[in-house]
Amino acid sequence: MKLQPEQRSLLLCLAWIGAVIAAGGLLWYATQPYRTRLLAAAVNKALARNGDTRRIGSVLSPGGFSAAAIRGSWFEVLNSGHRAFVFTVMRSGAASACAALVDGSGKVESIIPLSPGAGQVMEELSPPLYRFYVQRIEKAAAGNNAAAGAAR
Repeated sequence: MKLQPEQRSLLLCLAWIGAVIAAGGLLWYATQPYRTRLLAAAVNKALARNGDTRRIGSVLSPGGFSAAAIRGSWFEVLNSGHRAFVFTVMRSGAASACAALVDGSGKVESIIPLSPGAGQVMEELSPPLYRFYVQRIEKAAAGNNAAAGAAR
């Protein structure tokens, strides 16, 4: 079967696009540990800037963890039995980073805005929307606990 010049051009273009997507995916996967360390450093810097003495340590869920309608990464909180769920809140088209401190039983103790803009966004959230975020984080904590128990 002989391909027409238009068909060869189309196949070459599709192969090029596929190679770019594959290379991007490989790069994204390969840089996950580096990006996680950068996220932890940024969160610790924000906590220090806010006068908070807590610091986060190693990641508990590499690659992030998603529950229905919320996505973020779990980190251990150093020198405590708590975990921190770092996520973003979308408001008026802007993403604001926050960290939720979760106790050992999976209950959210507090949500810490990680920037002045995030603090303003959290203040503007209605109580039902705030409860929505808390419920989703607690649901993610339950799923994360189940996954950690199954991995052992």
